[in-house]
Amino acid sequence: SILALDHPESVIGIHLTTLESDLTPTVNDSDLSAAERSYLAVNREWETIERGYSAIQSTKPQTVGYALNDSPAGLAAYIGEKWHSWSDLTPSNDFLCATLTLYWVTQTITSSMRDYWDNRWFPVGRPYIETPTAFGVFAHQTVPEGEPPRSYLERVYNIQRWTVFPSGGHFAPIEEPAAVARDVTAFFHDLRELLGTADRV
Repeated sequence: SILALDHPESVIGIHLTTLESDLTPTVNDSDLSAAERSYLAVNREWETIERGYSAIQSTKPQTVGYALNDSPAGLAAYIGEKWHSWSDLTPSNDFLCATLTLYWVTQTITSSMRDYWDNRWFPVGRPYIETPTAFGVFAHQTVPEGEPPRSYLERVYNIQRWTVFPSGGHFAPIEEPAAVARDVTAFFHDLRELLGTADRV
């Protein structure tokens, strides 16, 4: 999304599997449809229950980073809880161990959280992204945030492809890699034919 905002002339299209929280539309309640109101009600409940990680990562990432880098058990609990709450499947022990090892050996949990700090203190505003956009809607992409109505995202993005999948969660590219790959391929194939830009796709 940020590349499309900063360099629209160089980005032919973007494919998303989750809604960027920093780019959610700012809309008066009176302008919302019933489906949008329902989605936002579920979203607000999710924010109350699940959004604590964002509060600490966007204000004190260095502090929590030191704690997690100092404790393998703490790091495993912090990352594992997100997989438990947000995914539509139970990842294998090998996958979880590999993921945790990557963070632990490289000591990069802190740097992975600084994006939240940047987004909080250097917001990008609420512009409309004109770049053609595809959105893959996975059944539990932000459990239990719910499925965003297409009309809601069209307030921010130029939606050209909208695909609803029966399974998959917040980590869809890892949970359903084949489905995501097919959707990305189909989107850019159609976009290339539509725009006649084979040399750029």
